[in-house]
Amino acid sequence: MPGYSVIIPAFNAARTLAEALASVCAQRPAPAEVIVVDDGSSDQTAVIAREFGGPVRVLSQANAGPGAATMAGVRSAGCEVLAFLDADDLWLPGKIARQFEKLEVMGAGGIVCTRMRQFRHGIPDDGTGEVRDGLSRSTMLTTRAVFDQVGPIVDPPGRRGELIDWMARAREAGCRIEVLPDVLALRRILPGSLSWGRDPVADRGYLLAAHAALMRRRKQGGEP
Repeated sequence: MPGYSVIIPAFNAARTLAEALASVCAQRPAPAEVIVVDDGSSDQTAVIAREFGGPVRVLSQANAGPGAATMAGVRSAGCEVLAFLDADDLWLPGKIARQFEKLEVMGAGGIVCTRMRQFRHGIPDDGTGEVRDGLSRSTMLTTRAVFDQVGPIVDPPGRRGELIDWMARAREAGCRIEVLPDVLALRRILPGSLSWGRDPVADRGYLLAAHAALMRRRKQGGEP
C-alpha cells in the first residue's frame, strides 16, 4: 500500500482530540503523517496535538473554518493518498485497510467513504447507535488528483455544509464515489460542537450548497 496523509481540522477540540488521534495511529497500515490543523483554537488543542508524538504534526492558523483548515492540510500533505477525520470523531479498526482495497480497484479518481455509527460523548459506543452512510470528512479516503480535479473545499456562510457542496461538485466533475457497507467510523454527538443542534444562521450553508448545485445543473442543461 502507498503511504497516506491524514488531515484533521480542529477547533477547540481538546476534549476529544487525543482519542481521535489514537484511533488514527492504531490503523494498519499506519499513516505516514497526521496533520492537525489548529483553526485558531483558544483551548489546549495545539498542545495536545504536539505532545501526542509519532507521526503527528501541527499547523496553526487564525480561525477560518473547517473547509479552509482542511485545505491547509491538503496543501501541506506529503502523500498523494489523503484521509480525513473531524477532531471529535473516531476511526474503527481496519478502516484504512478496507478503503485501500476499494481505492486500488477504483483508481486515483475515486473517493471511498464508509458507513458510520453515532455515539454520545461521555458514553462509550455500545454498537447500538444510529448508522448512516458516511458521505463526510471523517470517512473519506481519496487522492490529491481528485482535489486537483474538483477544486477546494469552501466554507459557506455559517460554516456548515462545506462537504455537501464539495461532494456535489465531485459528482459533477465525474468522480466516482463509493460508500462501503461496513461501519468503520464513529460520529460523536457532542454538545457545543460546530455541527451540534439546529441554527438558522449556520444551517444556511446547507441551503446554499443545495442551491449552488441546482444552479450548476441548470447551467449545464442550458436552462435560463
